[in-house]
Amino acid sequence: MNRALALAISILSLSAATTASESGPAFSEAQGPWVDQRLPRSAPDTEMTEAWDNTLAGVYELALNNDPMLAMAEASYRVGLEQRKIARAALLPQANITYSDSDTYSKSRGQFAIGTFIVENATNSGQDSDGYVASLTQPLFDLNAWFTFRSGSELTKQAEATFKQAQQDLIVRVSQAYFTVLRAAANLSAAQAQEAALKAQLEQVQQRFDVGLVAITDVYDAQAAFDTAVADRLAFDAAKSVALEALSVLTGQSHAALWPLKDSFPVVDPTPEGVEAWLDFAHQYNVDLQVAELGKDAALAGARAAASAHLPRVSLAVQRTVNDAETDQFNVVEDGAVLVPRETDQNSIALNVTMPLFAGGRISAQRREAYARFDAQAMNLETTRRQVRQQTRAFYINVKRDVARTRARAQAIKSTQAALDAAQTGYEVGTRNVVDVLIAQRAVYSAIRDHANSIIDFVQDVIALKRQTGTLTPGDMLTLNQWLTAPDAALASTQSTLGR
Repeated sequence: MNRALALAISILSLSAATTASESGPAFSEAQGPWVDQRLPRSAPDTEMTEAWDNTLAGVYELALNNDPMLAMAEASYRVGLEQRKIARAALLPQANITYSDSDTYSKSRGQFAIGTFIVENATNSGQDSDGYVASLTQPLFDLNAWFTFRSGSELTKQAEATFKQAQQDLIVRVSQAYFTVLRAAANLSAAQAQEAALKAQLEQVQQRFDVGLVAITDVYDAQAAFDTAVADRLAFDAAKSVALEALSVLTGQSHAALWPLKDSFPVVDPTPEGVEAWLDFAHQYNVDLQVAELGKDAALAGARAAASAHLPRVSLAVQRTVNDAETDQFNVVEDGAVLVPRETDQNSIALNVTMPLFAGGRISAQRREAYARFDAQAMNLETTRRQVRQQTRAFYINVKRDVARTRARAQAIKSTQAALDAAQTGYEVGTRNVVDVLIAQRAVYSAIRDHANSIIDFVQDVIALKRQTGTLTPGDMLTLNQWLTAPDAALASTQSTLGR
């Protein structure tokens, strides 16, 4: 199957969320945080297809087919689809037929008195019979069964919402795992560059010491900075290995150099401005709220079913009994046989009324239990509503923070680089010492790492905000995928060698 078609099918499975995303708040005038009007919203071109499995969309496609948590959610969804049908069965006619074919043989030996005479009795008898009983029962009034059906219907709806929840959670887990690898790769790349720069600085200081231009303390400072950079690089290398292993749990296969974001990736404020619009949208489309609300509705119907268990139940029953039998009796004393045939054809119709009078307190206990469940589900809904509201606010604030912080850290790269150039020049002319240069170098690479992390924070917070507002769909994976670029040789060289 064409990969774009496979993802399109996945997008259709979240049709409700897709509709929500089309009609709700968007990021920027480009109708999304990652939409580039110059690029078609379709699968990547041929060049990207060659390395599809290392792109975000490719990883998501692999996770769709291999993630055990999604497979488990799909199985639970199929279970939930049957709840309505199972509960509806108690309202529909129940038809049964029983067929029997029997062969009975008996022997009777004894005596009995007639006046003063004792008469011997010895009889052998056999009976062959076959027949059937057909019955049809239709409930006419059964509130317990009706409310049980209502509860089953709500549970089926809840199963559908829960599966949508699992699909959106898969998108979140895939994006988090993917960008955790990119974060580790960016940190590793910056650490390797810092290590190379400090190594060159150490060699320069060593040369200046050899000719007597600096003291041995400068060599020690440069060596200490270089050793620290090596330790940092090893830590980031290990972090990338761990992140790749976590990604393989979702996809079922190993990955090498993932495709990073383009330098032109836009980091923009969410629109509309103001968190209230996002809160309203979350209230309408958040799948966690839908699951909790349907759980409350199902519990309420279940409580009403339990409350009506003490009411009468009325049903109409129709039955037909057909039986053919032959009895063969042989009197041993008189040496005579009698064959007695019998045919039965009986039709009946009955109106049955059943009402429990006393069940040892079971019905009352089940009613109290069911209403306690309803109370628990009502509190769960209120808790979920508060959490969704709080998390929507938090992620909106985080996105705004990420945008401002990304801009500030981009400026910090320029500032720290200028400070490094000034420190390097001052060191060469003797107005600054090597410690000043080493501090400035660490500041530059720290700013580079922080800027890369800010962009990844922005992506993950946008996805989390979309998840909270119910607008997250597989289409976001395809759209974001178009902002990826093939890893260059420098990035590919940052592949982790740990754990191999």
